[in-house]
Amino acid sequence: MSEPPTYGSGSSYETGGQGYGGQPPGYGGQPPAGPPTGQQYGQPQYGGQYPPQTGPPSGGFPAAGYPGTPLPTPAPPRTPADRAALAAMIVTICGYVCAGAGLLAFILFLTVDSGSGADRFATALMALITGVGLGALNFAAGSWMTHKLGPPAGPR
Repeated sequence: MSEPPTYGSGSSYETGGQGYGGQPPGYGGQPPAGPPTGQQYGQPQYGGQYPPQTGPPSGGFPAAGYPGTPLPTPAPPRTPADRAALAAMIVTICGYVCAGAGLLAFILFLTVDSGSGADRFATALMALITGVGLGALNFAAGSWMTHKLGPPAGPR
């Protein structure tokens, strides 16, 4: 008959190797050879060398319970005059955009190879007149609104 195998004992465990259920080399008796890695023996592996944070968490929204982080104050409500002045400024900017789009369409229609030269020029001129005309109307309406209502209020 044969003897049952024994686990955890044998020559590899006794010479410092890792057997079944044994400890890896460097644990228990002597520290492993080599330069220190900053972790002292007897300290847990987590946490490192930094002390625990005691202040509010960095980044993100301020957490409840941490005093000293002021919340932003809400802006005062806008008046109807402020809203109208902002609309006037938006209408004026749309006028500039329409005029620029009309000029760009004029240039692009001239470069497209479609039909005769007279057809291309007529289509390009129609795009230019439409874009600049709409831009001029928007600019005039925005300027009139700004003159009538006053400029928009700046940041408070």
